[in-house]
Amino acid sequence: MRSFFKIYANIIRKYINKPKSISSMHDSLKMGYNEYNKLKNSNTVTYDDHTFKIIKFKTPIFVSGDNLEHYIKEHIIPHTKNNDIITIAESVLAITQGNAYRLDEIMPSKYAYLLYPWVSNVTYGTGLGMAETMQCAIDIIGLRTILKATFMGAMDRIQKKHGSFYRIAGPEVKSIDFKKEHPVPFKNSHNYIVLSPNDPYGFCKNIFTKFNLRCAIMDANNVSVDILGYYPKNNELNNMLKHLMKGNPAGQEGEKTSIIILREQ
Repeated sequence: MRSFFKIYANIIRKYINKPKSISSMHDSLKMGYNEYNKLKNSNTVTYDDHTFKIIKFKTPIFVSGDNLEHYIKEHIIPHTKNNDIITIAESVLAITQGNAYRLDEIMPSKYAYLLYPWVSNVTYGTGLGMAETMQCAIDIIGLRTILKATFMGAMDRIQKKHGSFYRIAGPEVKSIDFKKEHPVPFKNSHNYIVLSPNDPYGFCKNIFTKFNLRCAIMDANNVSVDILGYYPKNNELNNMLKHLMKGNPAGQEGEKTSIIILREQ
């Protein structure tokens, strides 16, 4: 039975929901990609007439059980100044919390195989475009909610709109990420799935309370920027972070610069 669903999925992805480049996606993604290209190699970014320096920190490869707060205290805090902002890639916090799984640990259901082929088949990322990541989404929010999100996403396509799927599915699903051939040393596999971190807001509040530095957990890529948690919570900091991180300074590949300091000049 599973072989049938795999054949079905391959046919849909190859002949019906064919791969799309960023140029064929909706305007907001294309705009995000253009902004990323403008800022990706910048060491400074201007926001509201203020210039911020982007300071990247090369980190070790974090694994489950690592104490991220202790690492920040020992290796990041000594380099900070008053009013700095610390940003941390969401995958790092998730990995240290044990929210990463080998691909072969995930057993997709028939529903995962039925649904994932209809996810946007893009060349710049994976998201829920594979049975294993779709199964993780089903496990997190339930099949009924995924079906509702999928239906509303289909209605978006008919009406030439976008955004309903993740509005319904939520940020926990949107941040599900697939890492291929990544150097994190999971036994028997370098291909793994990273889920959303636990309580990113609480982690940021703890950093602020202990070190008096603003902190954010970021889910940034080459087309969009999402903030999973930040502290102190206010619209000004939210808007500032979304703009300053458009160049995705943490990177998408093996840069190992998952911790960034934003410093006003």
